[in-house]
Amino acid sequence: MKNLRISQIQFEAKATPQENCDQLYNYYKKSLNYKPDLICTPECSNIITNDKKHLLKFTNYEEDCPILNMSKEFAYKNKIFINIGSLLLREQNQKKLVNRSFFIGANGNVKVSYDKIHMFDVKINNKENHKESDSFQPGNKIIINKIKDITFGFTICYDLRFPSLFRKLAKKGAQIILMPAAFTVPTGRDHWEILVRARAIENSTFIVATNMCGIHHTRRKTYGHSLLINPWGKILSKCYSKPKILNTKINLSEVSEARKKIPSLNYD
Repeated sequence: MKNLRISQIQFEAKATPQENCDQLYNYYKKSLNYKPDLICTPECSNIITNDKKHLLKFTNYEEDCPILNMSKEFAYKNKIFINIGSLLLREQNQKKLVNRSFFIGANGNVKVSYDKIHMFDVKINNKENHKESDSFQPGNKIIINKIKDITFGFTICYDLRFPSLFRKLAKKGAQIILMPAAFTVPTGRDHWEILVRARAIENSTFIVATNMCGIHHTRRKTYGHSLLINPWGKILSKCYSKPKILNTKINLSEVSEARKKIPSLNYD
């Protein structure tokens, strides 16, 4: 498969998984007009909040997650691939949650899942602090998955600031790196586009960066500005701060072309 049609769903998550399941189902249906091979959603597709009690009250176990179950059914019915950027989920016998990305095949089965490795523990300013490690258990596995001769690599949000993860994915053959996010507004404004383009250029890969947008539960804000970058660092598609379905057709031969021009992966 040389060409791939991708729909990225940038949306404004509401307070509960069921509300976001209903939203995403409508976006999935709309995206079918483009006939995508792959639909991508942002990080925290089921819930986003700064309130820990609310988070723990509404997070599901994987098997009970309405978004995961709906997405599997939708993928199967429409013979389409779906990357749920991430779901915040409970684990049996664990106090902490996981931040987990899912790649669903056209047969409706989960092909792979990836748990976010790098925890978002930051102090951005006096008003905005995050300590993801208080509530979440980090992942420890680098994940790639091959579908129809295309190798995908998996990352989530804060992983963007760790170039070595992207390098390892590229060295393992990733031609497309999926980068769902719920970037904050201050860091998004200053760093988002530059970092996404840098990761694409450094590794001669497509980066599919699908971001959450808007104002959420507890007035938490996310930046939006989803992007799709080619292996030469060129912006193929972008949107701004409002909900949108971003549609892009990519040509996989651009990966080998970029790597022939600048074969830096061979010397690292």
